Amino acid sequence: MTDIFDSPLFKDCDKDTAEKILETRPGRYDRYGKGDFIAMQGYPCRSLFLLTEGSVYARMISEEGKEFTLDTLSAPEALASSFVFSTEGIFPVTIIASEDCGIWTIGRDALHALLTNDKKILDNYLRIISDHSMFLSKRLNEFALQTLSSRIVSYISRNGRIDNLQEAAFILGVARPSLSRAIAQLVGQGILRKAENVYVLAG
Repeated sequence: MTDIFDSPLFKDCDKDTAEKILETRPGRYDRYGKGDFIAMQGYPCRSLFLLTEGSVYARMISEEGKEFTLDTLSAPEALASSFVFSTEGIFPVTIIASEDCGIWTIGRDALHALLTNDKKILDNYLRIISDHSMFLSKRLNEFALQTLSSRIVSYISRNGRIDNLQEAAFILGVARPSLSRAIAQLVGQGILRKAENVYVLAG
């Protein structure tokens, strides 16, 4: 079991103060296997999830059944940080384990107590929310303003390569055949190159 204080939320905090709060409002640690559902889109969100081991991906499903992978998150990371205190109080995404992982769950009341009793935790939480908001803004820009080719190049710039077309198609929100055609065009243009069954930026 990974220590809850390894999470960025508790970086440089007053550990004694945090421990006292968590003693009266203890968190819960759970293990999940690859493919397990951790949270469901539309379900109530009353806790902060701290991913301390492994990785997960956040997926959205439209009313028409179209699936879109918003992001893949690796430990250490805070999940649902922007939703816990929201007016609707629901998960806008489904969170699924992409590999074996461990998650600490902190209830809303405990989180509120931590935020009001330790300025460092508050600062960390505000930074986490701001970083997540910035990421979502960039993702919106990709889908609203960029072509598929530009999104592929941006994706490889961030992740280094594409080695799984199906996974990349989910993340980019396109059908796999469309992704394959766009990648082939980029390879033909000399923007991408194929190396050992992975696609990387050329040059």
